[in-house]
Amino acid sequence: MLLDFMKLQKHVSGMGRRSFLSVMAAAGSIPLVSTAEAGDSTPVSQQWAIFRSKYFRPDGRIVDTGNSGESHSEGQGYGMLFAASAGDQAAFEAIWVWARTNLQHKTDALFSWRYLDGHNPPVADKNNATDGDLLIALGLARAGKLWKRADYIQDAMAIYADVLKLMTMKVGPYEVLLPGATGFVTKEAVTLNLSYYVMPSLMQAFELTADARWQTVMENGLRIIAQGRFGEWKLPPDWLSINRQTGAFSIAKGWPPRFSYDAIRVPLYLYWAHMLSPDLLADFTRFWNHFGASALPGWVDLTNGSRSPYNAPPGYLAVASCSGLASAGELPTLDHAPDYYSAALTLLVYIARAEGGGM
Repeated sequence: MLLDFMKLQKHVSGMGRRSFLSVMAAAGSIPLVSTAEAGDSTPVSQQWAIFRSKYFRPDGRIVDTGNSGESHSEGQGYGMLFAASAGDQAAFEAIWVWARTNLQHKTDALFSWRYLDGHNPPVADKNNATDGDLLIALGLARAGKLWKRADYIQDAMAIYADVLKLMTMKVGPYEVLLPGATGFVTKEAVTLNLSYYVMPSLMQAFELTADARWQTVMENGLRIIAQGRFGEWKLPPDWLSINRQTGAFSIAKGWPPRFSYDAIRVPLYLYWAHMLSPDLLADFTRFWNHFGASALPGWVDLTNGSRSPYNAPPGYLAVASCSGLASAGELPTLDHAPDYYSAALTLLVYIARAEGGGM
C-alpha cells in the first residue's frame, strides 16, 4: 500500500517514533531489503556492471567523466549505493575505502566534496557536500544490513550524527538541511539545494536512530519543496534562498535561475521515497509532456521560461519516466549514457523502480 507522506504524518501524529517507523515500513516507504537479494541477473545488477566498467577504477575511485575526470563524495556515495544494491561486495569495499582514505575529514565523519586527480593537493577544498555525505551513509547502511557488517552500520550512524549536528539549522519556521559547512549562510538568508534532500537516506537515518529530529527535517523539507517552486511550470530551482527573518523563498542569487542539473533529482528522490505528492506529480507531468520524450530540455529558466538550446541526456529522460512523462517507453540503458551523471541518474531510477517507488 502506498500512502501520501503528509497524510501519513497526520495519521500517525499521536504515535511513538517506533510506531511511526513501523507504519512507514508497512507502506513501502523504507526499502528494508536490498535489490541484490533478488539475484545477480536483476536489471539493477546488469546496469551496475555497465556503470562499473565505465566509471569505476580498480583503486575504488568513481570518475566523473563529465567534469574532467574529477571525483567527489557524491560519486563515491552513488557507487557505494549501486554496488550494495547489486550485491557487489568487493567493489563496495574498494569504493568505501577510497572515500574514507581520500575524502573523509579528520575532525568529523563528513567528507570533502571534490578530489582533483593530478593536482597537488588533490583535495584543496575541505568543504563538504551534504548530499554526498547522505549517499555514503545510505550505502553503508544498506551494505551493513545485506552483509551483516556492524562496522558499516556504525560508520553510517556516525555520518548521520554529524549531518544532524553540523548540517541542520533553524531558518524562520523551518529546520533546514544545509548544502555544506561553509558558503551558504549569510546574515540575511540561507541558500539550500533541494536535491540534497536525499529522502531515502533521511528515512534510513530515522530508522537507524529513531531520532525525531530526522522526522522534522523530512517534514520541513517536503514543505519547502512544495512551496519553493517558480515559473510557468512551478518547478524547484537548483538553488533556493530562504530569508532568515521571514522564511520567504526566492531563487538564490549567484546561480542561474534554472531547473536543471541539480533540481532534476528532486522528483527522483521523492518518487523513490514514495513522497511524490499528487500536486507535485501533476506539475512535473505537465512540464515533461509539454516537451515530450524527444525534446526534453537540459534546463529551463524559471524567470523567463527559456529552455536550453540542447536536449536533455538520457538520465533526465529516465527521471521524467518515473515522474509523469507519458509514452516514455523502456528505461534507457547505461550503454547510451554520455557521461557519469546521466548514467547515475538512470541507475537510480532502476533502483527506485525495483523498490516500488511511487506515491
